[in-house]
Amino acid sequence: MRINYFLVALFAVALAACSSEKETPNGFKFKVVKKGDADSVARPGQLLLVDFVLKDSKDSTWNDSFKNGQPAPVMVQDSTMMANEKGLMQMFRMVSPGDSIVTTLTIKEFFDQMTGGPVPPGFDSTLTLTYSFKIREITTVEKYQSEQQKIADEKSADQLKKDIEAIDKYLAEKGIEAVKLESGLRYVIVKQGKGENGKSGQTASVNYAGYTLEGKYFDTSDKKVAQEKGVYNPKREPYEPYPVTIDQSSVIQGWHEALKYLNKGAKGTFYIPSGLAYGPRRRSPEIGENQILVFDMEVTDLK
Repeated sequence: MRINYFLVALFAVALAACSSEKETPNGFKFKVVKKGDADSVARPGQLLLVDFVLKDSKDSTWNDSFKNGQPAPVMVQDSTMMANEKGLMQMFRMVSPGDSIVTTLTIKEFFDQMTGGPVPPGFDSTLTLTYSFKIREITTVEKYQSEQQKIADEKSADQLKKDIEAIDKYLAEKGIEAVKLESGLRYVIVKQGKGENGKSGQTASVNYAGYTLEGKYFDTSDKKVAQEKGVYNPKREPYEPYPVTIDQSSVIQGWHEALKYLNKGAKGTFYIPSGLAYGPRRRSPEIGENQILVFDMEVTDLK
């Protein structure tokens, strides 16, 4: 029996050592379930990179940064802001790289902490949510932005390679000979126009039809084509050429590049990699993430 009591006592000491409850100045409580090797805390103006899992009391996962590989950046504000900060933000002032932290909030506390507002309609008011944090590192805004840009550039380069392979395979299968540009844009001039090609700052009036490599039409300035392809919209009336000021209008980058290869009266088909279109954004049911687009374009006027 003495041995058993001794083991229980040792277990209790070990548990206390590896799980420490702390409290922020405004009374927010959290547990450090595992202390990291570092003792440094973020200074005002620095970023904490934080991995986390957010689960509710029904064991549903709301978010998991470990899976998407993107830790959340948390900016530590000037100390003059501390008095009005929510508990979570005050907590991040007290933690160090390597720390593993757990905190539980009611659904009301969660929305108060995250949005500063009430629980939106439709949420179960009895839920509690548990945040499990792992503090990855302390960094600067400049370093974080530089690393994020590097990641974005690598993803963009990888996607462009995939898009070029897909476009070139499509062209080869269809027996289409197209001009190939380093940007990944491919085009075929089907009718020559007159005069010089479009230049930056000029305004082109463009008749167009847009579709995917699979032949799914999503937009056109031609009413007859819209009706034939099942994309007619009476709210789109009148169907007419669309004015674009090259390098200035808010159209996809692929259009600005394409119009520099067309002169007045010219027609062409342009195969646009996703990076020159809408990139990783889902634009519509027809235009998904990293969608390659095709446009038949005619410049009816160029000023």
